[in-house]
Amino acid sequence: MSNTFDRRDFMKTATTMAVAGGLPTFETLTRIAHAARPVTPSEVGNEYKAMVIVFLYGGQDHANIVIPYEDGNTAGTGGAGTFTEFTRYATDRSNNGEPASQSTSTGNLAHTRAQLAGTRLTTSAGTAPTTNFLTGTADPTAGGWTTNTYGRMFALNPNMTELHSLYNAGNLAIIANVGPMLSPITRDQWYRGTGGPRPLNLYSHDDQQKGWMSGTSGIANPNVGIGGRIAAHPVIRDLNRAGTIDSKISTQVSINGVNTFMLSEAGAPPGAIAYQMGTGALGRLTDPTTCNTNNPLTSNTSFPFCLSGGPVRISNGYSWNATLMNAAVARYAVTPEGVSIYHDQWRGIMRQSINTEQAISAAFLASPTTEDILTPFNDSDQVGGQTNWLSRQLRMVAAMIRASNQLGPTTTQPIKRQIFFVGIGGFDTHGREFWRDNPRLNQMISKAIFAFWQALGQIRVVNAAGTGLEPPSVTARSRVTLMTMSEFGRTLDSNGDGSDHGWGNFQFVLGGAVNGRNIFGQSHNVTTVPATTPIYMEVDNTAGAMPRIGLPPNPYSGTTRIANRLNHSLNRGELLPTTASDAMVATVAKWFGVPVSAMTGPTGVFPTLAAVHGSNWDMGFMQPT
Repeated sequence: MSNTFDRRDFMKTATTMAVAGGLPTFETLTRIAHAARPVTPSEVGNEYKAMVIVFLYGGQDHANIVIPYEDGNTAGTGGAGTFTEFTRYATDRSNNGEPASQSTSTGNLAHTRAQLAGTRLTTSAGTAPTTNFLTGTADPTAGGWTTNTYGRMFALNPNMTELHSLYNAGNLAIIANVGPMLSPITRDQWYRGTGGPRPLNLYSHDDQQKGWMSGTSGIANPNVGIGGRIAAHPVIRDLNRAGTIDSKISTQVSINGVNTFMLSEAGAPPGAIAYQMGTGALGRLTDPTTCNTNNPLTSNTSFPFCLSGGPVRISNGYSWNATLMNAAVARYAVTPEGVSIYHDQWRGIMRQSINTEQAISAAFLASPTTEDILTPFNDSDQVGGQTNWLSRQLRMVAAMIRASNQLGPTTTQPIKRQIFFVGIGGFDTHGREFWRDNPRLNQMISKAIFAFWQALGQIRVVNAAGTGLEPPSVTARSRVTLMTMSEFGRTLDSNGDGSDHGWGNFQFVLGGAVNGRNIFGQSHNVTTVPATTPIYMEVDNTAGAMPRIGLPPNPYSGTTRIANRLNHSLNRGELLPTTASDAMVATVAKWFGVPVSAMTGPTGVFPTLAAVHGSNWDMGFMQPT
C-alpha cells in the first residue's frame, strides 16, 4: 500500500487512538493490591516533578469564585470599611433586584456578604503596595506581574473552604483575569474593534477549550497540545530515559479521556503519546492478592484499604483475557514492518499499551498504594449525594505518583517527569440549575484538591544520594504543581436564570513550589486618558492586579467618557483578560524543566505567547528550583 496518506493527519489519529482507543481504555480493572510483604515508605525520586491539569468543563462562573468583600483605598493601607464594590457585585447579579436566596427559584446569582466572612483572603504581601516580582516596581501600571490589590479584600466562594485554608496556609495562589489571548487588548480597543487579533470564536466552548489546551487559540483544530509539546521536548524526554531506554510509561497520563492538551505531533517519541487510565475503585485487602471492592468502606474494616484500578489486565494468564491477549499478539505477525504506516502505527500502539499495562501492574504491586495515601480521599468521594469523580481521578494520580519510583527506564532510575490530566464538567450554568449545580461542583473541586494535597504529604522524597529519604518535612508536595483551567468565565449579570458565556476567569495554582497566598495578574490601568470620544477607559491607580467588579455604563451611548474604573469589564461584566492562559502554563512549564529558549516562537511550546507578553511572560508564582 502506498504511504501517501498525510502523515500529520494519521499521527494525530494514531495519537488519539493511544489515548482513547487502545487497550488501556477499557474500564475492566486489574487486580492491583498490597503485596504480601512489609510495605516500604511511600517515596518519589529526588529529581521527580509532576504537572497536574484540572480542567473544569463548561466555563466556570468567575464572579462567584473570587468575590469583593471590602473596599481598599488609594494609599493601599486597607481597612477602608466601605463595601461599594461588594454592593455592585450583589446588585449586578440580582436579576433586577430579586432577593439573594441561592435557590433554584431565583435568578439572583449573588452570595451574601455574611456567607463570605469565613472565606476571606489574606495576602503574604500584606495590605501595602508591594514590589513587582519582575519589574522591581510597586506601580501596577508599569507593566509586569503583581500581587498588589491596594488593600482591597476578597473572599473565595463559601463552598471552597478547603481551598481557602490552602490559600491562607501559603500553598495556593490565584491567577487573576486569565484566558486565551493572541494579543494585548484594552476595553477601548474591544468596543472600537481595533487592536490585535482575538482568539477564534470567542465564547465558544469547543474553541476556547482547544485554545487553553493547545496554546494556539487562533487555530480551529489544533493537532498538538501543550502537554504533547512539553513531553516531546528533548530535555524532558531525556529526563525520562537512560541512554536509549525509555521509561516504562508515557510522560503523559490522562485519567479523564481524550483531550487536546495531550495530543502529540507527527513523529513524536513514544514517551510523548498519552496513556489513558481508569479511576479505579477503593477496596479492602481481604487476602494477599485480592482487592475486594464490594462495600469496601463498611465491611472488613480490620483489613487495610487497597486500590483496584488502572489499565485492563490482558496478560499474566488470566483466562478471561487470554482471547484478547492472543489476538493482539497474533496480529503482530500478520503484516511485516514497513509495508503500511497503518500496520506499523497500530503495532506500536498495541505494544505500548501491553507493555505499559504490565509495567503499571507490577509497579502497583511493588510499591503498593498505602492506606495513608488513600484515606484522605474518603471524605471527598461523595458530595451532595453524588460521586465526586474529580476526587477519584486525583486519587489515581496520587497512586501513580506513589508508583513512579517503579516506572523509570531502569530499576535504579525512577521516572523523573510526569504530566497528568483530570477534569470535571457541569459548569455551563445558563438556567435555574445554577444554584443546584454550582455550589456542589465548587465543593467537589475544593474537597478533591484538598484530599490530593493531604495524600501528597504522605509521599516522601529520596535524597540526592539515593541512599535514604529527605527529612519528613520534604514530601511530594514540593515536587507536584496542580493548576486549574476552564475555557472561559461567565457574565456577571444574570440572564434571568443563570449566567452566560464570557472570556476572562480566575484560576488556582497549588504546590509546595508555589508562592502561595498571593494574587497574580496584570491590570488594564492606563496612565493617561486619550482625548478621543467616546472613551471606554479611565485611569484607576487603586485596582492593582484584580479587576474591578461591576457592570460598565452603556458602551453604545456615544457620549459616555467615564468607565467607572471598570477597565477589565465588558458590557455584561465579562472579564476582559489581561493575562494569557499560556503565561500561566508557561510559568509552570519553566519550573517543570522546559528551557526558556524553547518557550516562544513559531516552533516553541507556546507559539503565540510572545505576541501577548513579549519576553516578560514568567509570572513569578513558582519558586526557582
